[in-house]
Amino acid sequence: MQVIGTAGHVDHGKSSLVERLTGIDPDRFAEEKRRGLTIDLGFAWVPLPSGREIGIIDVPGHERFIRNMLAGAGGITVCLFVVAANEGWMPQSAEHLAIIDLLAVETGVIALTKADTVDPETIGLAAEEIRANLQGSSLEGAPIVPCSSVTGDGIGLLLETLDRAVASALHAPDLGRPRLWVDRVFTISGAGTVVTGTLAGGSFEAGAEIEVAPDRRSARIRTIQSHKRAVERIPPGNRVALNLAGLEREGARRGDAIVLPAQWQATHSFDGSIRVVDSARLAQMGNAPREARRGPGVASGRRGLAEKGSHLLYVGSAEVPVRLRLYGSERLEPGQDGFAHLILRDPLPLGRGDRFVVRDAGRVLTLAGGEVLDPGARPARRNDPARLRLLRRLSGANPASALAAIVEAEAATEAQEAALRAGHHEGELPPEVIPLGRMLASAGHVASLHEALHRALERHHREHPLERGLSREAARTAVEVGAEEFDALVALDTEVADEGSLMRLAHHRVQLAPAQRLARDALIRDIESAGFSPPVAKDLRVDPALLRSLIESGELVKVSDFYLTTRQVQEARRRVRVHLEASGSATVAAIRDLLGTSRKYAVPLCEWLDQTGATRRQGDSRVLGPTP
Repeated sequence: MQVIGTAGHVDHGKSSLVERLTGIDPDRFAEEKRRGLTIDLGFAWVPLPSGREIGIIDVPGHERFIRNMLAGAGGITVCLFVVAANEGWMPQSAEHLAIIDLLAVETGVIALTKADTVDPETIGLAAEEIRANLQGSSLEGAPIVPCSSVTGDGIGLLLETLDRAVASALHAPDLGRPRLWVDRVFTISGAGTVVTGTLAGGSFEAGAEIEVAPDRRSARIRTIQSHKRAVERIPPGNRVALNLAGLEREGARRGDAIVLPAQWQATHSFDGSIRVVDSARLAQMGNAPREARRGPGVASGRRGLAEKGSHLLYVGSAEVPVRLRLYGSERLEPGQDGFAHLILRDPLPLGRGDRFVVRDAGRVLTLAGGEVLDPGARPARRNDPARLRLLRRLSGANPASALAAIVEAEAATEAQEAALRAGHHEGELPPEVIPLGRMLASAGHVASLHEALHRALERHHREHPLERGLSREAARTAVEVGAEEFDALVALDTEVADEGSLMRLAHHRVQLAPAQRLARDALIRDIESAGFSPPVAKDLRVDPALLRSLIESGELVKVSDFYLTTRQVQEARRRVRVHLEASGSATVAAIRDLLGTSRKYAVPLCEWLDQTGATRRQGDSRVLGPTP
């Protein structure tokens, strides 16, 4: 389903046209009916000739209610632009077109209303004027349908034209990340709080737990309605009413967003592309063949966009004060585009690709609009070349390319944050991006980390040739990454041997010098000649580095405060195993006698056998362990 929105000057017949199309009066308030003027958003729906159903958001046309118009225009995919044939192009026609253009609504139909009040020549002149004013905008070339809400003339053709437009428009994708910008909140007796909006990004199901962003208030979807029909599940692209359990009326307001828990993160600032309204062109719209018209909402002269001043940002249904910091210059002229860092007074759950509008709060003027490029961007210098390169890469990028650009710009960043910033929530990672634990790193950064690790290991091997490798913690410290990221980094490195607590280059082997080999052989002879009563460590006159090397290589085993050779401990395990298989158990004294040693050595040997699984202590005796 698609949601279309009306646009156009006040009193050009938008609400009457919606009622004629749908049979539903979109004006909800008594004041609207009394004044004959739409003040806030109205809602209706209608089946088209093809059988598809569309929702319609009727927006106010008066310049004083542009903020309400913006709250409704943010979720539309097709614009029903209304111009009265008897008045032609007017000031709010120009501002509404500027807003539709800034929001990048590229599909539209022009309803030339009140055609019953003028002659065919006037209709032709009005259509010519409209075509001229649409040139260069997102609605350029949109079909124009003369019609009358009073007589019904042209209404059938208008529905057919809308049907074709809706069929050609981009449909709302289901990305698994629903977000509903709230445009109405009310209560129903016996049911509780109801919020409405246009759903985008994903589906909602009855019973689902949700959050009200940005404040992260929790609630549950009790029931769902769309066009007054109850449904269990609603896909994106629909007008939706959610009855929320666990939320008071004051717990949600226009400009909030309904999202699933942990899927969106509200941000206080973002980087975006921005384009300034061509105010001079807007002011000239309608000059010929009619006299010039200007209104409060259309900036006259050449008013550009500067950082100073009081500005309001409109995105979705939200309105929030914003401060601007332009990249590359301090000012953009009318019709000019660029990049900016926007700082919000209140956080909003924004995503890459969101469209926004900036207005001058003091002069009530639409100044500019654009697209969110990096919702998690931190401030940068005005002429920072790296930031400008990143923003140029993000412009028009798909999610995978955006993720690669963000990760490469920062070398490494937290995976969830990068995904939120890039809008990359499904599909494989691009080849330029490599996961490292909870981080994502660029291929170039991973290569530099590998080089740093290799240098650290090479230096250690050079300075400590008798050591098998560098401790894991020292190696991790050398590359300055977290433990989880280090494990992932090592797993990717075929040139590094991971030996648990030690790291070494795969080709590294301990090479003993001739004198060291002689010392090793003498030490092993001395230990083995003493049987199971070897000299204690403090009495050994041997290079500590050589001793560590023999332990790392497995030639020696440290038991308490003495050393045995590998052959000796294997023999000790064999003798004890044979004895226990025959006798079932053995005391320390029995093992002492079995090994021909004293209690001084037998006790730590028994404890070592327990630790290695050869035996298991049972009271004062030992029995066979799990790995005899």
